[in-house]
Amino acid sequence: MLRRQTTAVLARAYATASASTSAAGESTTSTASRRRQIVDTGDSDLVAPPDPLSNIRPVLYAAKRKRRPSNSPYSAAEFPAEAAGSAAQMRAHELELAFTMHRERVDMANHRFWAANNADFEAQREERLARLPPASDPPTAEDEARREAALTQFYRDWQIGTRARQEAWVRAWWRDVWDGIKLQARVSVARWRASLRG
Repeated sequence: MLRRQTTAVLARAYATASASTSAAGESTTSTASRRRQIVDTGDSDLVAPPDPLSNIRPVLYAAKRKRRPSNSPYSAAEFPAEAAGSAAQMRAHELELAFTMHRERVDMANHRFWAANNADFEAQREERLARLPPASDPPTAEDEARREAALTQFYRDWQIGTRARQEAWVRAWWRDVWDGIKLQARVSVARWRASLRG
């Protein structure tokens, strides 16, 4: 047991070191995608702290693994879609992969939308506050009232200006979520069929 845990820790350390050295020269690889490659979530999904810009908590989805005892250094469990597997098992595996990719794609699109939205919000708010005359030190009640009035007007303008874009995003996001629910149902049916034929 201890040997297995030590091996897992060393494998993770090696993966982390090799990923950081190989990715040092690659500017196109994002930190999030590198992190997703090296983190072994085990059998349960993990929820990370919120992203500072999008405020979305990223989910690291657990990979389904079959664990079979084997004395061979080349375990068949490393290859989930075995050539000897039935067509129903292969179909279930393909649907599981499609479902996992769909979830990650929806999560990434949600993160990108809110990161861009929040960055735009902060930039416009700072630009609106920069138009105010400089406040005295310490700020007077008149300075505070002017700032509050400017922020109130900004929030109103922001809501009106971005309403159509946010409504379109919410509709698209819910469409993707419902597509994911349908795909998850197909995965469940395919697993059930594979268990009957397996």
